[in-house]
Amino acid sequence: MSMSAALPHVVALASLLSAATNSEPRITETADAIRIEANLPADLSAVTRSAILRTLGTADRYGHDRTENGDVVWAEIYLYREEKR
Repeated sequence: MSMSAALPHVVALASLLSAATNSEPRITETADAIRIEANLPADLSAVTRSAILRTLGTADRYGHDRTENGDVVWAEIYLYREEKR
């Protein structure tokens, strides 16, 4: 998948995380993936938590980091994949 092919997925994922977390996601590109990070609000309802998990589940990789500044979820969309034959 090229950057241009990954872009719609990245935009959709960032938009969904923005709506669910009420924060502005940060998007960075590495050599082989695009990473989207979003700060989690202190209080998450069950509905919001479920929406965030469904959104993260659309990524190639995802996770959660706990820092002294708060909790952050992240998702990565791979730029390169082997083509299926």
